[in-house]
Amino acid sequence: MMTMTLIAARGVEKTYRSWRRRIPALAGVDLDVHQGEVFGLIGPNGAGKTTLLTCLLGLQRPDRGTIAVAGRAADDLAVRARTGYLPERLGFDRELTGQDFLRQHARLAGLGEREVAPSLRQARERVQIAEEALRRPLRTYSRGLLQRIGLAQALFRAPDLLFLDEPASGMDPIGVALVREVILEERARGSTVVLNSHQLPEVERVCDRVAFIARGHVERVEVLRDPSRATETWEARVGTGQQDAALATLRGAGLAVAGQGEDRIRLELTPAELARVAPVLVGAGLALLGLAPATARLEGLFGNGGRDG
Repeated sequence: MMTMTLIAARGVEKTYRSWRRRIPALAGVDLDVHQGEVFGLIGPNGAGKTTLLTCLLGLQRPDRGTIAVAGRAADDLAVRARTGYLPERLGFDRELTGQDFLRQHARLAGLGEREVAPSLRQARERVQIAEEALRRPLRTYSRGLLQRIGLAQALFRAPDLLFLDEPASGMDPIGVALVREVILEERARGSTVVLNSHQLPEVERVCDRVAFIARGHVERVEVLRDPSRATETWEARVGTGQQDAALATLRGAGLAVAGQGEDRIRLELTPAELARVAPVLVGAGLALLGLAPATARLEGLFGNGGRDG
């Protein structure tokens, strides 16, 4: 299956300057984001992730290098019209009610007067904000509730390109699950999502590819899942001393063993084959302790390539 590059960054450099010193933020970033994927940006604090995000959005211009979105400049109005954005900390008038805030952003998104009311209702329901909360001033909102209302405004007009900067920051587990659900729904709809997050388990759950950024460079790009592949890699954990028997059993059942580690067996499986793993092992009297996607171990990237900045 062919993948089309939607965002292309080449040689992007950005330096912040004060009267005392120069602070390099991006140092020659090359990056491609494909149409319809969820692309994650991870890395230590100060690595340049938010700077890169705002450059991709066209909110900042790089000192050197180029950024193209669907062949246009990042700040082209045609690109802006297709883009939704949730910054890490959304600026707002704290005296506005939630409803007034959403109404204001709906109009800024170009919605007509007749479209505003149904769009507000749909947005409120999608991010699960109680109607009563929308009548209160934003200054009374918790951090998690502010993130929800910020997510709601980013989704107006079903954007083709969605940028999310720490969208689950300050949220409880229900809110984190909500953000995950929204991201996966947007991908299923065909939207391209660029996610900057420190919540690595969530990144692994939703992202197709991830760029690890350190000291202003893209150190590595990890493929977490490839929609063009008929199979995916899974890891099975079996009982102590049972690995050899499990390997023989799985191979005997025609399941493709891709490798093994100290306590894990890696398998290349279609969805139908995945459903057979547990019955095959348990039927042979073996203990299946765990079966999970063999995603990249993102925490390991920090130990190998990053440092706080």
